Amino acid sequence: MKRKVLMYLCLVLVINVFTQNKDIIVLNAPDTDRGLTVMSALSLRVSVVEFDTTSISHQDMSDLLWAANGINRPETGKRTASSAMNAQDIDVFIFNETGVYLYNAQSHILELVAKGDNRVIFSGDEAGSNPPIICLLVSDISRFGTGDNLQKSEWAAIDAGIVAQNILLCCTSIGLTGRPRSGMNRKLIKELLGLKESQLPLLNIPVSYKKD
Repeated sequence: MKRKVLMYLCLVLVINVFTQNKDIIVLNAPDTDRGLTVMSALSLRVSVVEFDTTSISHQDMSDLLWAANGINRPETGKRTASSAMNAQDIDVFIFNETGVYLYNAQSHILELVAKGDNRVIFSGDEAGSNPPIICLLVSDISRFGTGDNLQKSEWAAIDAGIVAQNILLCCTSIGLTGRPRSGMNRKLIKELLGLKESQLPLLNIPVSYKKD
């Protein structure tokens, strides 16, 4: 009994040290029982231009990222969002007030890529608004096993659209709101995130709670 208690305390200590590492944010397990039905979410979905500044809760962030492009079949590693030839080419980056994070779907964690508030890169469309997070969808077309660059770019755009719709429907379902945008300073983004030539920033989606 004492051995089991000691093992449990050690496990708790390891988890606490891990979660306190600001370079890694451990997300909660997704709550798949919450939210509106798909049909209700579709009937209420809307793109907004003004955003609330309240920070997104840990559970809402966890559920949003899993819905966006998380693993829903652990036995095969397949995702909530389909992709051409199951290339899983779309990466989701989160920009918030503390840094830029990459969503690691395999471990369901956020990994720090760049420190600091870099949301200003996307400013311009919503004057005076300050969404707490901006989701950036990046396709790595090198993950496609066939096709020329034009074909790969077309597949990438389609795959980004699928992930974006997952994000927007999840937002509506759990009380968030967002807006898909293609405009952004791709040169600055590539420099900030150290992206390869094969990694294409395609869409960004500011997300917040509904503004009163």
